[in-house]
Amino acid sequence: MAELSTQDVNDLPDSDFAHIEPGGMKDKSGKTVPRSLRHFPIHDAAHVRNALSRAPQSPFGDKAMPKIVAAAKKFGVDVSDDNGRGVAESMGIDVERRYLGEHARSAYLVDGFRLETRAADDGSKHIVGYGAVFNRRSRNLGGFVEQASPDTFSRAALEGYPGTVARYNHDQNLLLGTVQGRTLQLRTDNIGLHYDVKPPQSRADIVELVERGDVAHSSFAFRVMPGGDEWGISEENYPLRTLHDVELVDVAPVVTPAYPDATAGLRSLATRMEADLSEVRSMAERDELRKFFVRTDNRGPRVVAKKGMLAALAATQLMERREDPWADM
Repeated sequence: MAELSTQDVNDLPDSDFAHIEPGGMKDKSGKTVPRSLRHFPIHDAAHVRNALSRAPQSPFGDKAMPKIVAAAKKFGVDVSDDNGRGVAESMGIDVERRYLGEHARSAYLVDGFRLETRAADDGSKHIVGYGAVFNRRSRNLGGFVEQASPDTFSRAALEGYPGTVARYNHDQNLLLGTVQGRTLQLRTDNIGLHYDVKPPQSRADIVELVERGDVAHSSFAFRVMPGGDEWGISEENYPLRTLHDVELVDVAPVVTPAYPDATAGLRSLATRMEADLSEVRSMAERDELRKFFVRTDNRGPRVVAKKGMLAALAATQLMERREDPWADM
């Protein structure tokens, strides 16, 4: 990477930086001053790679990473680290799991999309089905509902779903197939994420459980990429999280799902709102997360965040209403 002089860095426009701290001012050229508020130049591939390596250790890493990842896509830079881990994993982002089925614990309650087995031309039996469905609302996950958008796996698909595996019950000791070994095939269609896995002969019992209907549905495990989810409000005035970009960890035929853990989702909301995680947890327990998106103090008309509105924008509008509750009157 070519070293930039201080003057070279100062001459870069604000758009060439992944994060700019608040509190600065603009000079005549439109650049932020003091220049020290600007972090992670991303104007070329070399500096994007440098930003990818430095961001996880920086206090501004979480906020800078969405623009760093976008720049990596622009310049064709691999976002995995030296150990082959993706950005989300290298940043320690929690794995989340969502179960699709009829069980009371299901994140997505559906009565279709049951697993089945199919015989391949070589005589082997495959397990096939959907690990996720698009544009379906989950049940209450702990103060919010969720949906996967059709672009949830688009980046992962372009990269070939690196490192993704199929495991029974998400158990690392019960491996069924891998993308790397070409024993797991993944694709998306207008319904969701479809998978086809060829289990080893030693897992014939799991194939039999699917054939008998004992194991009928699936779950998928994922990490949300920085900036890969969007927060807003549903038509029912309930907090809605929409997934747009995830690292796919695994797909899994599951017999008894665990209750979904909302921790990672709440951490995402806290980051977007620049709120303390403990405060967000407490609000979720009281079922009050909607306060981030709508007025509840009766000071003038209630402001509802438009569908698809990013949480930060919604918060900005709410703050404006505190100063002038009759802005629309």
